[in-house]
This record gives sequence, C-alpha cells and structure tokens, in this order.
Amino acid sequence: MSNRSRPLFVIFIVLVFLFVAVVPTSAQATKTLFTATETFVADLSLGTETFPDGRYNLRDGISLFHFEASDPRLDNAEDLITINWDFKFMPEPVFVSGQMWGKFKITNEGGYWEGTWNGVREENGFSYFHYGGVGGGGYAGMKLKMWGERLDPDPTVPETWQGIIIEPGG
Repeated sequence: MSNRSRPLFVIFIVLVFLFVAVVPTSAQATKTLFTATETFVADLSLGTETFPDGRYNLRDGISLFHFEASDPRLDNAEDLITINWDFKFMPEPVFVSGQMWGKFKITNEGGYWEGTWNGVREENGFSYFHYGGVGGGGYAGMKLKMWGERLDPDPTVPETWQGIIIEPGG
C-alpha cells in the first residue's frame, strides 16, 4: 500500500466502523419510565403456613391489589400475586421481617404483564419489592421492570412504585 492510499484506506475503515456503530442505534428499544401506586384489595387464598423453629413461613398465598400508574399500559389494573415468605417474628408494630418472593400478573383492558417478584420486609417493617416480567395481549413483546416500597409496617398502606417499560426496537 502506497503512502498516498494509506490515508484513504484509514478513512474508509473509520467510516465502516461508524456505519456499523450507527446501524444498531436506529433499532434500539424504546424505554418509558413510569410511577405508580398499588393498594391492597383482598387476600384470595391464605396458602400454606408453617412455623419451623419459631419462624413464620408462607407458601402460595394469593392476594389481589389495585394498580394506578402514570403509563396507561399499567393504569387501572389488577395485580394478582402469589406470595411466599420466610419471616421471623418481631416486636409490635412490625410483627415480622424477612424475605418474600412469588409470581405476578398485572392486567388491564389493554393486556397484561406477568413475571416474578422478590422483596424484603426489614426489621423496621418497611418493605421493598422488585418485579421483572413480560407483556402479553396488547403488550406482547414488551418487558417490564419496576421497584416498589412501602415505608410503613402496616401491610395495607399503599406501595409506591417506579419502573420502566421496554419496547423492542424496529
């Protein structure tokens, strides 16, 4: 390669790398942030409770919550969750603390979201949650990630949420 053609070759290679770097950018996913509030409605099944070694464990409880969100794909929705926990007893007003997990299905007239969740109820009674799932129906192909908290030991106090909906790029 001559000294004259070397700069042209370098420019060509740089342009190829720039083009390759730009192509995926045009197909990136759309990400929408939202906030929400979730309110307890009812326990539909108490599941199976056990008390090994003075602890309080629950398997397959089912509860219903009402979800209101800044994004219409989650607004005015029912959140049906399966609940499991491994708790230890605490003094009033906290009563219990420990790990929680299960499955969820959030449904409104446009479609649904389903996946898994996990959380913790700390020794002060505050609870923190993480949901991860995928959409179905009108929300098929989308992903949902959200984080919630209840900063009160009373489990009927509404939870506040924030999250992201990820739509695949085109």
